[in-house]
Amino acid sequence: MQNLGFALIDAHIHQWDPYNTPHSARLAVKLLGKHPHLLDKTIRWIKPKALIETLGRTEHVTSAYLPEHYARDLGFYPAEKVVHIEANWHDHKSKGVVGETEFIERLDFKNNGLALGAIVAAADPRDPNFKKILKLHHRASPHFRGIRKMAAVHEDRGIFA
Repeated sequence: MQNLGFALIDAHIHQWDPYNTPHSARLAVKLLGKHPHLLDKTIRWIKPKALIETLGRTEHVTSAYLPEHYARDLGFYPAEKVVHIEANWHDHKSKGVVGETEFIERLDFKNNGLALGAIVAAADPRDPNFKKILKLHHRASPHFRGIRKMAAVHEDRGIFA
């Protein structure tokens, strides 16, 4: 580890596992995960071109990205804490978006030399159950600190916002 003389907090990380959670790529991964070339072609066919251009490599969404992967990518620079920002959880039936908060809370940050500092979860302020969802996030994790609702749009469909 590099000693910088001060602590770093990574204020925006995403953790996901399309093989075991309701991630947007889950169906494609379940069907084609053992055929990476075909999986790549399928993702490039079904996802908007602007999204693919933003991602670059489709493996970024078709592979799990968990604390051990983040710790490896971090390399020699220590992060005192990390903040997980909602990563487009696709469960709209059972526990809904609160399932992502529970999933993140169960991940093994500590044994990977990391500390989870906060979770910014998904919730839609327009939802009639908004207050209940916030309470469920809070109950699911002592790290819950806020929400993010993606609202960016662009008139040009070729731009992913």
